Amino acid sequence: MKTLKEMKLKNKKVFLRCDFNVPLSNGKITDVTRIVNVIPTIKAILKEKPKQLILASHLGRPKGYDEKLSLAVVAKKLSELLHKEIYLHPLIEAPIEVNIKIVMLENLRYFDGEKKGSIVFAKQLAQHADVYIDDAFGTVHRKDASVYALAKLLPSTAGLLIRKELENVHLNHPKPIVAIFGAAKIKDKLPLFKKLLTKVDKVILGGGVVFTFLKAGGVEVGKSLVEDEMLIEAKRLLKKHGDKLVFPVDFKGTSPCKLKKWSKFSAKEKKELLKIVPVEKIPKSISCYDVGPQSIKLFSAVLSNSKTIIWNGPLGMFEVKPYDKSTKQLAKFIIENKKRCIVCGGDTVASTKGILESNKLVHISTGGGASLQLLSGSKLPAIEVLK
Repeated sequence: MKTLKEMKLKNKKVFLRCDFNVPLSNGKITDVTRIVNVIPTIKAILKEKPKQLILASHLGRPKGYDEKLSLAVVAKKLSELLHKEIYLHPLIEAPIEVNIKIVMLENLRYFDGEKKGSIVFAKQLAQHADVYIDDAFGTVHRKDASVYALAKLLPSTAGLLIRKELENVHLNHPKPIVAIFGAAKIKDKLPLFKKLLTKVDKVILGGGVVFTFLKAGGVEVGKSLVEDEMLIEAKRLLKKHGDKLVFPVDFKGTSPCKLKKWSKFSAKEKKELLKIVPVEKIPKSISCYDVGPQSIKLFSAVLSNSKTIIWNGPLGMFEVKPYDKSTKQLAKFIIENKKRCIVCGGDTVASTKGILESNKLVHISTGGGASLQLLSGSKLPAIEVLK
């Protein structure tokens, strides 16, 4: 792919596809990370003195026009961060005034053609620009019109954020490589899991996937989450790669009926209801929601011998305290021991927020499905089309 300078952006109208799919609460942005991530690319383009910069993104999953999912709030925030005026263009089919330097198109998913990958919709977008740049890594595993069809219609390349992701999200890092795999279900991420087992030195298991493997190995798991339809596959993987798998040795749990009422209990009651049990003695009456303290000691020992860590998925049900504790403890261990770590998946980022971002050795991927697909060795359509 050509660099931004090789694209010769001077006096050109540049179309930049971003990922401004930010979290909102009562019409306000609660996390500006996705906006901040693309600013280096915006500044690099503006440095080349283009005639016009057209920014485009999706936001949420609107069905037609939805004022609550307008990109107006994003345009305002980006304007504040850049200290530059940004014009929100509501009608994609309408021409844009040439004398406006930075333009943001309205939410692309207001239009049916975006998700359908419509070439007609892509041509409507292409009329505004001379050059196309994609920096929305979170969408590169899709064939949406603005990331796939549009790239075929204009001279195109990738922005700085996508380049950074491609440089970091792979399995060719220094060895030994240890993967932390904490998915809720193995079925959803089987291609990635199989790829990890062939490429890394160890795989630490957490999350719901643990109990499918434990049951496949004949261990009592109580009422914990199990994918019965995956038990045969789990047995195969245990037989073939059992020496690479690192299982928790203890768990935290309670009865499922108590968890449903968890928010109503006092701190003292929660402490009494929470059980810490060894893996070989899980009662039939409880469900396990996090790994225990002895597991963290074991996992820390395994990670001590690693040079690279690939982390996908929290170790427990991090949305409910105190079942978020083990994930945070392991994240702190990684930081304190200055380990190189590639963090993939939205839940992984959310469960370790405020901990892993502070280390330059940590790469936090901006694309959940995209980064997992990249790690599993699958082609990314919106990257292939840029080559």
